[in-house]
Amino acid sequence: MEDEKITLDREVFKTLASGTRVDILKSLDSRRKTLSELSGQFGMSVSTIKEHLENLVAVGLIVQADDGHKWKYYDLTKKGKDILHPEDKKVWILLGISVLGIIAIGFDLVRNMFSSLGAYAAAPQMLVASDEASGNMLMGAAKSAAESAPAVPPFVMPELPYIHIIGFLVCAILIAVSLLYVRNARKTVKI
Repeated sequence: MEDEKITLDREVFKTLASGTRVDILKSLDSRRKTLSELSGQFGMSVSTIKEHLENLVAVGLIVQADDGHKWKYYDLTKKGKDILHPEDKKVWILLGISVLGIIAIGFDLVRNMFSSLGAYAAAPQMLVASDEASGNMLMGAAKSAAESAPAVPPFVMPELPYIHIIGFLVCAILIAVSLLYVRNARKTVKI
């Protein structure tokens, strides 16, 4: 997978030199907004906000979305989101790998449990079947011994390997840390 990089040229730097434009980017991070909403939010004239928005559109940080309605909305582009949240991609990759790790550990545990359950339950029947297959005269004795023997004891859960427990805990901690990081990053946007 190719690592995508954000290219900040001279025009992007000049555009982001204005505190108002940075504030507009942060404001659009929460949701898309109209020109009049942004004007009211920042207490500036519509023409001033429109000039700032045109500069942001020109460098590709936001886009003007025309849904065919009366109002035109402004929204962040992928480039604009990447500037506000450059760490998101790595956190989501870490989160995905951790979830896959927990699924793999769970699958291995269930597979081990069912394979040991199948071997445990099939043991008495295998004894009688082997006697029948060999034509042994003791078949009747083995059969009566199997019938007189107590019922198969209840299934005993196999012991969990330590590597599964450690792997599960590590993956769970990585998931928790990743989710907390994403939640906190959404609350405070830094530039």
